[in-house]
Amino acid sequence: MHVDSGGEGLPELAEGNALAPGTIDDLRRDGHVKLRAIFSREEIDAYRPRLARVVERHGADSHAMERKVAGNAKGWRFVNNLWAQDDAARRFVLNRRLGRIAAELLGVEAVRVFRDQSYFKDAGGGSTPWHQDSRFMPLDTDDILTLWIPLTDITPDMAPMSYVTGSHKAGYLGTSQGDDESMDRFEEEMREKGLRISSYGSFEAGDVAAHMASTLHSSRTNASRRLREVVVIVYFADGARVSAETPLPPGAPAPEFYANIIQRQNRETSLPGCRPGDLAAGPMTPLVYRAPS
Repeated sequence: MHVDSGGEGLPELAEGNALAPGTIDDLRRDGHVKLRAIFSREEIDAYRPRLARVVERHGADSHAMERKVAGNAKGWRFVNNLWAQDDAARRFVLNRRLGRIAAELLGVEAVRVFRDQSYFKDAGGGSTPWHQDSRFMPLDTDDILTLWIPLTDITPDMAPMSYVTGSHKAGYLGTSQGDDESMDRFEEEMREKGLRISSYGSFEAGDVAAHMASTLHSSRTNASRRLREVVVIVYFADGARVSAETPLPPGAPAPEFYANIIQRQNRETSLPGCRPGDLAAGPMTPLVYRAPS
């Protein structure tokens, strides 16, 4: 159900300042980067209660990819495509400031939103296993970027994202289970491959983290006593096409068949009616930025 919450009192999210020097190079080298003060605290304070109301109103959403990736993790509040639920959320998610940032980081002229989602994690909320978003994306492009947007200050005990630096250049590396033992073992395997585990630890409201879809990432249990409020937006290069489902050999492990199911569900949610080979464009993947000609 779409709600017209009005836009009174909400600041206009204009395009903002240019990216800091070296930001694009950092993303291309590491597969992830932290962007400081993309929003002012006043902007976050204005939009946060509106977004939180959407999450509370639609918290029973059962179609979020992250719920499927996280297995039985408890203490999560998922809402898929907040922008389609509420006018204030639409203004926040589809703003040109983030669209321009995504296009510049990807090095493309125009970007569409594939989906957005609330990643609200209660105190004690469970871990998200190591995974690469690209495995679940029904798109024929590697130009896919996720922006992780905290709506409050984040401390290291509130389960900020962790990344395997450089994994976006290493191909498909598999997934872990969501328990600590499995995640610890997976991290050790990555270190044995010469890869490094990284986390930015703390964020101020208004900071944003970006990662490529092929970058391995995870989040541990929220060990704080506070709700971790985060909105995630996934962008992709305009002009991409719908990809075919990943072919699997006989005897492939169950997680790979499960990944194909998620890939199919993402296509049905974000690209309804589209078939492999079709242009990945439609009412659920709005164009949010095109560079001036």
